[in-house]
Amino acid sequence: MRAGARNSWRLAALLWLFVVLAAMAHNAWVWGVQRPALDADIMALLPRDARDPVAEAAFTRMAANAERRVVVLIGAPTVEGARRAADRYLADIQGIAADVRHTVDGRDFAAWRDFLAPYRGVLIGEQGRALLQMSVQQRSDYALSRLFSPASGGGLSWPDDPFGLFASWMMEQAAGQNVRPLDGRLWISTPGREWAVVLIGLHDGAFSSAAQDKVLPRLDKAAAALRADPQLSVRTAGIAPVAAVVARSAQSEMSAIGLGSVLGIILLVFLVFRRASVLLLVLLPILVGTLCASSVVLWVFGSIHALTLVFGASLVGVAVDYGLLYLCSGVGEQPFDPFARRRRLFAGLLLALVTVVCAYAGLALAPFPGLRQMSLFAACGLLAAWSTVLLWYPWLARANPHGEWLASALGRARAAWPAFGRGRIGGALAAIVALVAVSGIARLHVQDDVRALQSVPLPLLLEQAEVAKLAGVPSPAQFFVVRGASPEETLQREEALGASLSALVAEGTLEGFQAVSRRIPSRARQQADCAALRGLYEDAQWQAAMSEASGLDAARFAQRLRCDPLDFAAWLANPVSEPFRPLWLGQVGDAHASVTMLSGLQGPAVVARLQSLAGQLPGVSWVDKPATISEVLQRYRSRMLWVVGGAYVLALLLMLLRYGREAWRPLAPPLAGSLLALGVLGWSGLPFQLFAVLGLFLVLGMGVDYGVFLIEQPRRGDGATWLAVSMAALMSILSFGLLALSHMPALRVFGLTTLVGIAGAWLLAPSFSRRDSA
Repeated sequence: MRAGARNSWRLAALLWLFVVLAAMAHNAWVWGVQRPALDADIMALLPRDARDPVAEAAFTRMAANAERRVVVLIGAPTVEGARRAADRYLADIQGIAADVRHTVDGRDFAAWRDFLAPYRGVLIGEQGRALLQMSVQQRSDYALSRLFSPASGGGLSWPDDPFGLFASWMMEQAAGQNVRPLDGRLWISTPGREWAVVLIGLHDGAFSSAAQDKVLPRLDKAAAALRADPQLSVRTAGIAPVAAVVARSAQSEMSAIGLGSVLGIILLVFLVFRRASVLLLVLLPILVGTLCASSVVLWVFGSIHALTLVFGASLVGVAVDYGLLYLCSGVGEQPFDPFARRRRLFAGLLLALVTVVCAYAGLALAPFPGLRQMSLFAACGLLAAWSTVLLWYPWLARANPHGEWLASALGRARAAWPAFGRGRIGGALAAIVALVAVSGIARLHVQDDVRALQSVPLPLLLEQAEVAKLAGVPSPAQFFVVRGASPEETLQREEALGASLSALVAEGTLEGFQAVSRRIPSRARQQADCAALRGLYEDAQWQAAMSEASGLDAARFAQRLRCDPLDFAAWLANPVSEPFRPLWLGQVGDAHASVTMLSGLQGPAVVARLQSLAGQLPGVSWVDKPATISEVLQRYRSRMLWVVGGAYVLALLLMLLRYGREAWRPLAPPLAGSLLALGVLGWSGLPFQLFAVLGLFLVLGMGVDYGVFLIEQPRRGDGATWLAVSMAALMSILSFGLLALSHMPALRVFGLTTLVGIAGAWLLAPSFSRRDSA
């Protein structure tokens, strides 16, 4: 190499070193000092105009509350047994970093009554409205029966509330609440079982290490101690217990798979090259690519999505191909000249890079922020890894690696490899590929439901459902959002929704619902109810009947009636509203919004009725977060599948510029491998979903490299290139293919797709390469 060219390459290598150091410093600052939370909200991948800000605010509020709440039910055959068991449990968890509540203070009820009593004329429930529709004689009989009854009047005298409307309204507030006070404790009574209720509010989120490492193990230990007694039952529900079980399972599984991958890669490198320095060289482009890609994405977008890391890390794994080709091409090289090797490989490496980067750049054309983020991560990571190999390897790889024996053996195998579709063996190979692909794809089914991605043990799901039914815990993922131009309009629309939901509860379709308007009626309803009550009090026939029977001047009842409206802002500021404030979203944009939560949701038919109901009422929308996320997954799967097809077309156009009529050869291995992967997915019964498409991207990226490397070195006996391809394929299978062993459905689909696709592209690549003489 001329001195001028050598100096230019040296300068470029130094400049690249400064760039990499800057990326390292940037990552250290962001992750070490700023410590941003990894974005895991899949809705953030959607365009902003495709998201409902009110619905997102509602779900964020519901999820934040649900994430910190753990409900524990401690059951026994008798009240005393459940009380003693609850005391043992509370003693065992004393001192945990959480707010523990298991009692109710009678003073809270008195404060609630005292605050609302002055507004008794405007607080009338469903039972009270039904009373107002009765005949005069029926109303009179009812009022007189209360006069001579020892039953409580809700703390009010009979002249202040002769019909007990305020007491009835207060009882309705507690109706539908399965958890009731018993001797100052939170309690649930069921046939044959008494349950003490313990509510635990975590200080940290359900996914925090503090909750999963310290709080939840204490809860599990305390519950296990009670379960040792066959007379006792403990039921625990909440996002945190589920997250802990899933996290422990995933951590154990990924540790085992990750350890197996790392050990396999180390063993493979040492068996072939027998040098630790080679292992470091192999990993260097991946490390640099990940650092640079993360830095650029953080700089451009300000945050990085978890799905971007999953997708991008797999694509940066393509970077190992460049380094392995460079190293394996030096096996048996005589004379040793790493710079000449770079000149010899430059065209093939450049074509491989441009093809893959252009293919994945197509993701940026889609109007999805998530796809653009993935595209940028992949392009920058691959470019950084490629630059590392071209600029640093000639300086760092100062000796030929071992592996001549294996390269010679692979050279002989490559020379004898059957051509796809030619001859007896090649024809049989083509037939097998076609049979597996066609028959398997015919059996393939699409599954975008996000609930199919979870790997929660069935007993834990059943326990969650049991607690939700016993305690009446509403779903935080499916609810109504009601919005209006003002709080008053929002409450009126919520009341219209409540009337329809009450009908569903009456017919047994729902168990109940929670809404702000059930705690404070709209001003219009308050005025209408009080006007109806005043008309009843002023009815001359009724006054005469009451005066004669009671000896009191019934005409004065109307004078004692107060119709001062209960102001919404005053109610919201009072402690009486504290349990219900999470249902009120306040002003979001130009609208005021609230949430109506449901309990007892069962089956898609009920969900369909509720969704239809939302379309019939103004200002009411149905939020089904699992369905929304599933729709996002479906849209991404569909869009990315089109991008995969476009990537093949673009890659073909690039290949035409260099290979002409033989441009199809480098693309045939990844295409055949992808079809095989889809066929195996079909035969295995696993669904075709977004993570399968991500696997197809990886197969394309790696398979194109295999095809390009082999067509650039067409000598049938060239074992060095086939060694590089084999090493790259085996390392990718160890890195990603072993995920096929995962119990997590999404990772299993991704792993099986990459395992079969990469293995197919690797083994079929020589069958599609040109057959020049040795």
